[in-house]
Amino acid sequence: MQIKIVLKKIESYNKDADFDLVKKAYLFAKKHHGSQKRRSGELFIQHPLNVAYILAEHRLGPTTIAAALLHDVIEDTDVDKKEIVNEFGQEIANIIDGVTKITKLRKMSFEEYKAETVRKVILASTKDLRVIFIKLADKLHNMRTVGCFRQEKCERIAREVLDVYAPIAYKLGIASIKWELEDLAFKYLEPEIYRDLNKKLRKSQKQRDVEVVHIEEVLKKEMNDHKIKSRISGRSKHLYSIYKKMLRKDKPFSDIYDIVGLRIITESVKDCYEIMGIIHGLWTPVPKEFDDYIAMPKSNMYQSLHIVVIGPDKKPVEIQIRTKDMHRVAEDGVAAHWRYKGVHGDDKFDKKLSWMKQVMEWQQESKDAKEFMEMLHIDFFESEIFTFTPRGRVIELPKGATILDFAYAVHSDVGDKTIAAKVNGHFVPVRTMLKNGDKVEIITAKNQHPSRSWLKIARTSRAQSRIKKHLRSIQDIPVKTIRSDQSVKKELEAWIIEVDGILNPEIIVAKCCSPLPGEDITGYATSNGKVTIHKKKCGTLKKIKVGSRKKEAKVRWTNKIGSVVEIKVEAVNRTGLFAEILNTLVSLNTQIKSTSAHAIGKESVECTFAMETTGIEHLQDIIKRIKRIKDVKKVYVGNLVH
Repeated sequence: MQIKIVLKKIESYNKDADFDLVKKAYLFAKKHHGSQKRRSGELFIQHPLNVAYILAEHRLGPTTIAAALLHDVIEDTDVDKKEIVNEFGQEIANIIDGVTKITKLRKMSFEEYKAETVRKVILASTKDLRVIFIKLADKLHNMRTVGCFRQEKCERIAREVLDVYAPIAYKLGIASIKWELEDLAFKYLEPEIYRDLNKKLRKSQKQRDVEVVHIEEVLKKEMNDHKIKSRISGRSKHLYSIYKKMLRKDKPFSDIYDIVGLRIITESVKDCYEIMGIIHGLWTPVPKEFDDYIAMPKSNMYQSLHIVVIGPDKKPVEIQIRTKDMHRVAEDGVAAHWRYKGVHGDDKFDKKLSWMKQVMEWQQESKDAKEFMEMLHIDFFESEIFTFTPRGRVIELPKGATILDFAYAVHSDVGDKTIAAKVNGHFVPVRTMLKNGDKVEIITAKNQHPSRSWLKIARTSRAQSRIKKHLRSIQDIPVKTIRSDQSVKKELEAWIIEVDGILNPEIIVAKCCSPLPGEDITGYATSNGKVTIHKKKCGTLKKIKVGSRKKEAKVRWTNKIGSVVEIKVEAVNRTGLFAEILNTLVSLNTQIKSTSAHAIGKESVECTFAMETTGIEHLQDIIKRIKRIKDVKKVYVGNLVH
């Protein structure tokens, strides 16, 4: 690579660029790298030259390219940041400092070192996005030349690229860098599979090209007939994406139909939808294989229509339809926007980069390097789903996200107070996993706080970080029990145990064996109407003497547990009471059959809930939680008052 090639590339899209700055940066880097060589044997200056050219391919400005030419001088020569400031100014010096790896501490493991370096890059990128552009180009050229290292190091570098930098490229919407990083990493991590797929792809290329040309000819004629300006081209899927699809669908290479598809680039959004209608008129669309990323753009600003039809050769064909502007963003992502908006961007653009700031929020809470990298992987790598608030705000989440993740994505305070939610109009508990297109209404309560069990439910780093922060902030403070579990249990036992021959007995469960619902039990009654319940196999039974004061009683569990149970709640009539009780039931995974409410006098109300319970412990928990609700006076279960 020569500097004149880089300059010529810059001139192709910006004739007014500061070429003197780029030349000065090159000469400075060349002088200080001197005779340094890379492991491949080539002069070191070839690396920054190639990084600069990659950025020029993405039409970035002279300041970014000058910083790319200089990006290794602080790390690999005797130049310090102060000298860069003196020669090139603070702006370029800060960009280079952001790209420069941290100094590896003696006690730091490789995992910790890698995590700290990533943290530093992302932190610097939140202040100036050009840092991450240079880092991605740096990683791409390193992957192109990584073959000179031993296999173990190649695999280690490839794994980092696949786990961190390819997902970052995806988040930024820089498709060409993302695809190449993935394919190169795949080549070193799974060399045999890579070679096999590559061979199969080349072998079937000729036949696919014939099929694509046939479809292109049909579409070009239709576009001319409808007077729609468009550019139609074949589009090859990358090896790693083919491999992932084979794994995801558990299918062999021969069954993956969209290895090659078509892309149609047109003038306007109206044209996109018109073209889709024309294609659906020509060939049968495949059900459930349609994505409208124009109406619902991805978080990385990507927009396009994706459709699959059964083409003229009776084979499925994937077609992408987008405008020229959409295509520009699809190829270069936020880098395309950066060229026009510069350092400050705008509100919409900044919102697309909010994930970086979110990463910085939770990474500050994470002291463990391994945990940081795992959370980074979860948030970056998972497929996205799009969900909606009641007012239509789009909340983007990773696949597998739950109600809690949604709540924390709306706002941290909303997440902390979440007790349940409505999804598409139906009450659901917080552990419910969301699907693409779900409309979610979060239900909160003032006295709700995150609990340790939430860590098993939340998937996103934002939710996990907030929950951990709350858990760290609280101390072990004694909590006054409103009513002991034993008293609630005692009342329930009077309802779920039947005794023959005794009117309204007082039931006592023996502490020596503590029988549970469903276990074989026996009872001993006293003259004052008390009945003690034991397990039939209780060892204490041998010591009990049956006589004038005690006699054996016939006892049994009722069949009511597990069937529909009716609970009535008497409380002060206030706004929101009915909803609060209902939400409490939903948060306990209670299947509600019917509900009603009616006033009792001027100040009270009776709410009735017919529900299914899963057993004594569930019913016990329901009663305890309802009684803790403000203004609740009494709870009725069947004919028994609690």
